[in-house]
Amino acid sequence: MTTFDDAFEIANFIGAESGAQIFALSVDRVTVRRLPEFNSVIVSKLTAGFNSDDIRAFSDALEAALDEEPKFLVFDFAHRLGGSTTQYGLDGLPELVHGAANLIANSSVVAVAWARGEMIGADLEFALSCSMIAAESRASFALSPYGSAYAFLARKIGVSRAERAMLDRDVLTADAMREMLLVRHVENDAVDGDFAIEGFIARSLRRHNALSHMYKAQRLVMPVPYELVRAAHGV
Repeated sequence: MTTFDDAFEIANFIGAESGAQIFALSVDRVTVRRLPEFNSVIVSKLTAGFNSDDIRAFSDALEAALDEEPKFLVFDFAHRLGGSTTQYGLDGLPELVHGAANLIANSSVVAVAWARGEMIGADLEFALSCSMIAAESRASFALSPYGSAYAFLARKIGVSRAERAMLDRDVLTADAMREMLLVRHVENDAVDGDFAIEGFIARSLRRHNALSHMYKAQRLVMPVPYELVRAAHGV
């Protein structure tokens, strides 16, 4: 079991189901669920946007992943409605984004952003920094030049397409994001809870080694320097 700093001690032990350990963190904003049968972890953020507690909880999950090396570390953006896009100057956010972007370069852990609703601002930036994005069919993605989101988009789809999408402030569906190769999987039968995520992990386990090597090579070819992320956040 991961040990958290005092400010993020486990607030409530919810229970266990099928060997999965479930804990609540950050005053009901973030939960961490371990799936021993899949050697994977789900970190769910229940509200849109980031605050200092969210940043610390996500950072703790990344640090624990480097030590424990689960096969998949899923960041579940469990909110349905979007939040503020103006979250510049949050302490630790550039470090968090950089850590997510380079997790695969330092381990075999595949970081997955799971989108359920509106992804904008810092939420979308963090999702783009992960190795892959999976999304429920109802999810939407508001492309805007927030933080280092442009840098991640340009690396994935090219400078011209990234500029056009961001300057037009496109709001894309999950299917449109998949057509642009920004979303790897669209879940059409999602229901509340983690069942869809668990199914995705179960189906992806046999491809874990291939995915890990592919995303590691991708990051080595297209590195994300810390200075770039800091500059994009005006630090």
